[in-house]
This record gives sequence, C-alpha cells and structure tokens, in this order.
Amino acid sequence: MFAMTSDISIGQRGGIKPNAVKWKVSVSSFADTCSITLPLASYTASTKQGTFNPAALAERSIPFKKGDKVAVAVGYNGRNSKVFEGFVSKIDYGDNLQIGCEGYGYLLKDCYFNKSYESTTVRRLLQDLVSGTEIRLSPSIDDIPLTNVWFKNARATKVLEWLQKECCCKVFFDGPWLYAGASKYVFADPTLSTADKQVRLRVGYNIIDADELQKTEAEEVRIEITEKDSEGKIKRTKGEASRYSSIKQVKVRPGLPSGFLAKALRELQQDENHSGFEGNITLFLVPRIHKGAKIEIEDLKYPERSGSYFAEAVEGSFSASGGRQTINLKWYGNG
Repeated sequence: MFAMTSDISIGQRGGIKPNAVKWKVSVSSFADTCSITLPLASYTASTKQGTFNPAALAERSIPFKKGDKVAVAVGYNGRNSKVFEGFVSKIDYGDNLQIGCEGYGYLLKDCYFNKSYESTTVRRLLQDLVSGTEIRLSPSIDDIPLTNVWFKNARATKVLEWLQKECCCKVFFDGPWLYAGASKYVFADPTLSTADKQVRLRVGYNIIDADELQKTEAEEVRIEITEKDSEGKIKRTKGEASRYSSIKQVKVRPGLPSGFLAKALRELQQDENHSGFEGNITLFLVPRIHKGAKIEIEDLKYPERSGSYFAEAVEGSFSASGGRQTINLKWYGNG
C-alpha cells in the first residue's frame, strides 16, 4: 500500500503538513513557481482568546513571512524527492492559508543593477548581478564575450530578460543554480545524478496518460539572426533550411561571437522545424522527472511513439488523495 508523504520546510519550520501542493518548473523560463495550501487554523496563532475567526486575521499571526526559504519534497511511504526550492513570495488568506513561492529568481526581484562594461563576458556579468545572494552560477554557462554593455538602475530580473532578448540566451534556474547560454539542452545543476538526467518510461505502466502526445509537422520557416552595427550595417546569420522561402528574423545586439550565434541558430531552427511527437504525459510521483531530462518512452500499443524525448517543463500536484506529474515533452527521435 502506498501512503502519500512529504518533507516540506518553510523558513525555520519543518514538518509542514499541507492540504495540497502544486509546482511548475521549466527550462523556458527563469521563474519556477510553487503553491502550498495549508489548513488555516493549524498555522495561525491568535493574539486574543476566543473562538477561531478567519475574519479577525489582523489580530492573528502566522509563523511565515515573505522571503522565507522553501524546500518541497514529495513521494510515497517516506521516500520523498525534492521537486522545488525557492522562497515565499506572497501569503493569501481565505478558507485556507495559501503560500505562494518562487524559485531563486525571487532573490533578484527587488535588486537594482548599476554597472557598465567596455568588455566583459556573460559569466562575469552574472557574477556581478548575483553578488551577495545565494545564487550560484552553473559551470555549463557558455563563454560569451560582450562589449559596450551598461545598465543604469535596472532591475536584476530585467538583466536576465536582456540576455534572453538581446543576446539570444536561454536563461533558467535549477534550484540555486543559474544558467545562461545558447542551448536549453544542458543541466544547470552540476550535482545531478545520471538517474536525474535520463529516465525510462512505459505507456500503460508508469505513464498513466499519454493521449496528448501527438505527431506534429514541421513549420516551413527559415531562421535568420540579424544584428545592426553602430554604422547601420546589417549582418545576417542564416539557418541551413534554405529550401524554405518564409523567413523569421531574430534580432540581437551586435558583437556576439559567430560560434555562439551559429549554435543558438541551430537550436532555434530545430525548434521551428520540429517534426515528431510532442505534448504532455501524466504519471505518478515516481520516478521523479527533472526538467531538461532525456525521457526514453516505450509504447507497445503505438510503437511509433517510442523513442527519446526532452522534458521541457514539469507541473506537479500533491495532496492526500494522490500525486501527479505532467511532463511537457519534445521529440528527440528514435534511438
């Protein structure tokens, strides 16, 4: 028999017993999120004697506050796997106590960045950006030189957005580890095990729903990365899909190295011209699926769906009635 178990801590308090937990993590965003629902009466303490009254919350206190560190592990029979790390970002009161949480990007939300560089790299820029925080830089960060970069009173999260929009970088967190580079097909956290990085699943066995895993056809679009220098001259880095007449332009700041642009372009072109199966699958909490993992799927009923997939995002839920993981997958191919 399987019993739902969890190991949740908020601030200095461990052993949190939730009504429900939901989380979402993705390699396409640097904003991982989690929501923890708690029984209101169990986690409030009245400053006055009398019957519990949710309307009198101004006279009550709770043992949590914004900025408290949060760690969430869930599973069965005491064998729990960590699914979220972050911080309390908001607290809502109602019939239950709702604890909203954000990943380590939360530490940058209220930070302002003032710095200019004639010459630097993405790694050095990020080192300055996260200085004084618990954020750690991933060893997988690409070596990307930058020139003539300046920020004046910019929110730190806007700097991450700048790397995404102006430098064609993929930016995401994995717990405290921050990654920025040309590809999302990397792992930010260097401590991950082989079991975290590659998982085997079977439809009808540990995959309980694969109806949304559908075949897609490639978009006939050629990607071009364009950059305009200070003199107004435009340089184009073109994709290999020359057979396509429809062109999608991606604008970047000038001066990025050609090797980095070529790598970023290949991935953009791959995503645009993707042909294969993609969509969501649903499974129980075991095995725990890590975002960015390579998923090997066996499908005996529809063998054409068997093959390798990339876990783009993971959404999970946990309560006394059960637990689920919904994995958004993109087709790698057979073999």
